[in-house]
Amino acid sequence: MTYEVDEIAMPASLDGPGGKQFLEYAAVSNAVENHALGTDVLSMAPAEMLAEYRDNPHRVRRHLVVREDRRIVARAMVTLRPHLPGNGAHLMVDVLPAHRGRGIGATLLEAAERIAVDAGAPVLKVGVAHSAASGGDRIASPTGFGDVAAHDDGVRFLTSHGYALEQITRISLLELGSAPRLEAPAPPDHRVVTWTGPTPDRWIADLAVLRTRMSTDAPSGALVELEDPWDAARIREHDERMAGSGRTALTAAVEHIPSGSLAGFSELVHSAAGPVAVQEDTLVLREHRGHRLGLLVKLAAADLLRRHAPDTQAIVTWNAEENRPMLDVNEAMGFRPIGYEGGWQRRALPGDGE
Repeated sequence: MTYEVDEIAMPASLDGPGGKQFLEYAAVSNAVENHALGTDVLSMAPAEMLAEYRDNPHRVRRHLVVREDRRIVARAMVTLRPHLPGNGAHLMVDVLPAHRGRGIGATLLEAAERIAVDAGAPVLKVGVAHSAASGGDRIASPTGFGDVAAHDDGVRFLTSHGYALEQITRISLLELGSAPRLEAPAPPDHRVVTWTGPTPDRWIADLAVLRTRMSTDAPSGALVELEDPWDAARIREHDERMAGSGRTALTAAVEHIPSGSLAGFSELVHSAAGPVAVQEDTLVLREHRGHRLGLLVKLAAADLLRRHAPDTQAIVTWNAEENRPMLDVNEAMGFRPIGYEGGWQRRALPGDGE
């Protein structure tokens, strides 16, 4: 059977033209992830998803759908970074479980790959949630840390289309009500600073350095990851977009007092639409490691969350399986694994865009 792939645009709002269509699109995304992980803790509210999926000056996204009986049953997303073309394209293909095995996913993937290759992407990357089920045949990460079940739907789909597993990311959950209350005093010559919402002018330049270093200092296995530069304008655009999405960024950082600059930071994102906060970036600059600053900023961010939104039930975070220092911090705080995300990749080949 031949399936028709349609490209859709992101609506201006959920209430305006295209809003109902986007609600279907968002529901497919959430349903597929919930099915893979066996939990809905990662579900995003449609308004937040819409804010995240719109284009911005540093990211362009294309959205594809397949319908049956005029209802969206599968979707694909292509993410391109025009300022960083060598980094390639990120693809995402979601098919509702009841509609799998009919060639819908293959049709969508082919269309998504064509868009990416036509845009000049030299490499195609996919990040997909996999279940935490143990046993059975496994596919090991080439990093030497972590594996995924060979029978997982996403694993079978990607391997059959020539993608190679490059890295395993652990998805972990911290239940705040039962989490141990740890203390991590700041070492000499350091102090914790925190803020809620947009970055204070005092720290914009330092945070731009930290966010740039996230692209080079965080483990990425063999995935192609080029330096992604941030500056003050990009920090402000990010902060404005976050504020306009109905979410609140909560940031804890540590200042190296002699230099007056930030040595590390941790950002949580809280939404009034749900009880689970999302751990975004956490980084300690390489030259400042070895002083337990990672634990310091993550605890400070969690404490800030408790004060800002005391009804929040949990925090969810993602970490590379080879990033043992950060996993040690998480485990000490009480995080437990709830699933895994595979980082898959293949080089664009001649003829892909034909």
